[in-house]
Amino acid sequence: MQDHSLSVEERRLLHALQIQPRAPWSAIAAALGSDAVTVARRWTRLQERGVAWIAVYRAAPSVTTALVEVQCPPSETMRIVEELTRDPEVLTIDVTTGGRDLLLTLVCDSRDALARYVLERMGTLPEIRALRTHIATATLADARKWRLRELDSTETAALEPSAPPARLPSVPPEVAARIRDVLARDPRITITGLAAELGTTPPRASAMLASVLASGEVVLRTEIARPLSGWPVYAWYFLDVDPLQRTAAVQRLTRLGESRLVASIVGGYDIALAVWLRSIDDVARIETFFAEHVPGVSVADRSVVLRTPYHLQKRIDAQGRYRPTHPEADAEADVTAPGP
Repeated sequence: MQDHSLSVEERRLLHALQIQPRAPWSAIAAALGSDAVTVARRWTRLQERGVAWIAVYRAAPSVTTALVEVQCPPSETMRIVEELTRDPEVLTIDVTTGGRDLLLTLVCDSRDALARYVLERMGTLPEIRALRTHIATATLADARKWRLRELDSTETAALEPSAPPARLPSVPPEVAARIRDVLARDPRITITGLAAELGTTPPRASAMLASVLASGEVVLRTEIARPLSGWPVYAWYFLDVDPLQRTAAVQRLTRLGESRLVASIVGGYDIALAVWLRSIDDVARIETFFAEHVPGVSVADRSVVLRTPYHLQKRIDAQGRYRPTHPEADAEADVTAPGP
C-alpha cells in the first residue's frame, strides 16, 4: 500500500536535516530526543521510499543562472523533458500551466555559455515553438532556508551549523567538481571517506569541503517529495516592481514563508517568485496578499506547476519522489563516523 503521509518523527528528522544535511546522527538524535541508530534508520527508510533525499548542486556567484520559458506541443512535452535532462546545464524542469509549457532553471559557467546553450542547443530542437530567457541577476532567497516548521527554536539552535573558519583553503575548480561528484553519490560520506576519494588527509578534506560549501561551489539541500510536505501546490509568479519601493517589496517577499525562490531577473519581468502553497485556492489568495501587503508589486503573469520531472538534476516520478537507480549507501554506516 502506498503511503500518503509522514509521521511526526519523520517530519522532525527532515526539518533537522534541512538545517544541516551533514549533521552527525548523534547531534540530530540529541536535538530530537532520540538515538543515533534510530534516526539513521529512519532516514534510510525515507530515502528508500523516495520521500526525501539530499540534493547536491552548484550555486556559486561566478555561475550564470537563468529561467527559460518553453512553448511546445503537448504531445512533445515529455520527449523534450527527456532530451534536456541529459544536459549538465539543466538544473530543474517544471511542466506548467499558463503562457509556458515548460520552465527550465539553467546554471551555466558564463553568459556566453548560456547564450550558446539556448541558441545552439535548445534553439535546434524542432519541437520547441518558442523560447524566452530571463537571466537571474541576483538570488535574493532560495529553498535552502525553507523549513517544515516542526522543530522549536531551542531544537533549531542546537542544529545550526557553526560559522566556517575565517581562513579557508583555495580549492581549484577541478577539485571542487570532484567533491561535487563524490557528494552527489553519497552526500553524507564521512570525512575519512571523502579524504580517500580525494587522495588527501582528513583535515585537508574537511577544510576543502568547508571552503566549497562556503563559496557555493557545492550546495547540499535536503529535499522532500512535495505531495507529502504539507504544501502540495507549486506556483510561479512573475512580478513587476516599482523601483522606488523595491527594497521594501524584496524584504516582504523574502520573508514570505511560502517562498522557495526569489530572484531578480532581466528579460521581461523584475522578479521571479516560486512558492509552495497549502491548496490551489491559495494561488489567488497570495495575489491578494501581494496587493494588500507588498508595496509596489504587481503580478504580470503566473503559472501552476503540473509536475516537476527533473529537480536539482535528479529525475522525479509523478508522485514527486526520487528513487535512484543505484541507492546510496545505508545511512547507518554514518552513525559511528559522522560528517563534520
